[in-house]
Amino acid sequence: MAWRGERQPGDGPRRGAIPVSELTLALKNHVEGAFRRVYVFGEVSGARPAGGGHLYFTLKDAQATISCVVWSSTLARLPLRVDNGMRVVAFGDIQVYPPRGTYQLVVQRLADMGLGDMLAQIDAIKRRLHEEGLLAVERKRPLPFMPRRVGVVTAANGAAIRDILSTLRGRFPTDVLVASVRVQGDGAAGQIARALAALATRPGVDVIIVGRGGGSHEDLAAFNDEQLARAIAACPVPVVAAVGHAIDQSVADLVADATAVTPTAAAERVVPRKDELAAALARQRARLGQALTRHQREQKHALAAVAARLPDPRRLVAERGQRLDDAQDALEVALRRRLDAAQRRLHTLDARLSNLHPRETARRAHDRLDALARRLDRAAQGAVDRGARRLDALRRTLTVLSPTASLDRGYAIVRSPDGRVLRDARHVDDGAAIDVILHRGALSAVVSARRERNAWEPGEEEEPT
Repeated sequence: MAWRGERQPGDGPRRGAIPVSELTLALKNHVEGAFRRVYVFGEVSGARPAGGGHLYFTLKDAQATISCVVWSSTLARLPLRVDNGMRVVAFGDIQVYPPRGTYQLVVQRLADMGLGDMLAQIDAIKRRLHEEGLLAVERKRPLPFMPRRVGVVTAANGAAIRDILSTLRGRFPTDVLVASVRVQGDGAAGQIARALAALATRPGVDVIIVGRGGGSHEDLAAFNDEQLARAIAACPVPVVAAVGHAIDQSVADLVADATAVTPTAAAERVVPRKDELAAALARQRARLGQALTRHQREQKHALAAVAARLPDPRRLVAERGQRLDDAQDALEVALRRRLDAAQRRLHTLDARLSNLHPRETARRAHDRLDALARRLDRAAQGAVDRGARRLDALRRTLTVLSPTASLDRGYAIVRSPDGRVLRDARHVDDGAAIDVILHRGALSAVVSARRERNAWEPGEEEEPT
């Protein structure tokens, strides 16, 4: 497989080619990503300032050259003037400039050759502290609004302490504890760290300023010391680093809870201005007075509105008095009802008690016995009357159903010689003797002839048998 820009057999003049801008952009992304934050040393040549305030020069050695640019914002912070022939250490990023297809070093810091090792050591310290989280913004503590006592670690005879004290006195007079130390030279960093730890243990110290006036890289070496940086990070109270006129942030600036470009600025950050506080307090007092006046006015209007809605107190008292009278009347009625109910219950209980007396019990039992006797007499008489009536009814029924009653109506009873009542002519033989019982008396007869049907049944006339 061929690379994109490689020509293949049969390709046209442009087939497989890429634009210059695309190739340059690819190189730019690759180079700039791979060469960031590099140190380069060499000799300055062709230094020329541009109209926009930028500085262009070439850094060279015996075998090669590289174009360099210092933007105007960075040039103002450089501690030295760049001249041709100087041997310097440059720190910055490689940048590809597409319009000319060239690369250049964008210089961020510049130092004489003797400072190169020191800058590399400082960067190594910063990397270690960053990896341990000591440079994290999250761990920085806020400064107290109005500290009780301010600690200052600096040289006693330098301009920094005079600036700090005069600024504190002018802004807000406060108690100050000064720890006089060496701020440059051998042993200065350790002395500053010990003074910082000692001030932090003093009662009432709420914040500590650590710093000095301006100077070169060599002068500020103590504030780039790792021992001092760790002492600042371990300090139990907030620390303000004030390294004046520094060309770059020192390690102490990065570790401290707050930083100021000069000792004077540090004092301004530590305490507020008394006159500004007084003015702010006056404004707040005025606003509070206005708010209270407005609140009183609003409450007065609200009270007036409520008072307008309230009825006359005398009428309220009269209404309450009337309700009290009604309640008293209702109470008297209720008490009277309760008393009447109690009296009725008392009478009921008295009557029940009287009824339970043996004499009353005997009287009630005698009355009950009399009543039961009367009921028994009535029941017996009723039973006798009902029996008599039933007997009469049965007698009448019996009379109606009696054979003698039929005889009374013209019927007769025929009996055979053996006394049987004859109901069928076929049961009697011719010549048999029969008795005929009438209503009055009886007849003895002999059967001379028989018929199958009686005279009332329809049918043909049968011959006698």
